Amino acid sequence: MAIFVDEDLTASPNPTTLPKRVEFQQTLRSSRPSEAVRITYSLSQPHNVWFEDTDGQLQKQIVREETIGSAPQVCVDRITMTTGPGIGGMLTVEVSQAIIDSHNNVIPGLVIVQIQS
Repeated sequence: MAIFVDEDLTASPNPTTLPKRVEFQQTLRSSRPSEAVRITYSLSQPHNVWFEDTDGQLQKQIVREETIGSAPQVCVDRITMTTGPGIGGMLTVEVSQAIIDSHNNVIPGLVIVQIQS
């Protein structure tokens, strides 16, 4: 019925240069023995930092699915971040996260990634 965030979302390496495969990590647990969740990572539309999907396409949003149990579980998503069309010169980028549980409850998250040139 509920997803709990035991350890907040982090990004590594941070700071980083682009393009780079960034590891997003956090620890989650469920109030149920097993629960399917959808995890969405999003970037702001105007700037030139993008995610690159497994097909090499630039995306501003990446969706992952995970099954969370009642014991604390470290969730790791490795996503390539790169540059593309948009406003450049970013020194920091907000990566927003939304975890949607089996009852469509949304648990928000956020991590700031520092960009080195």
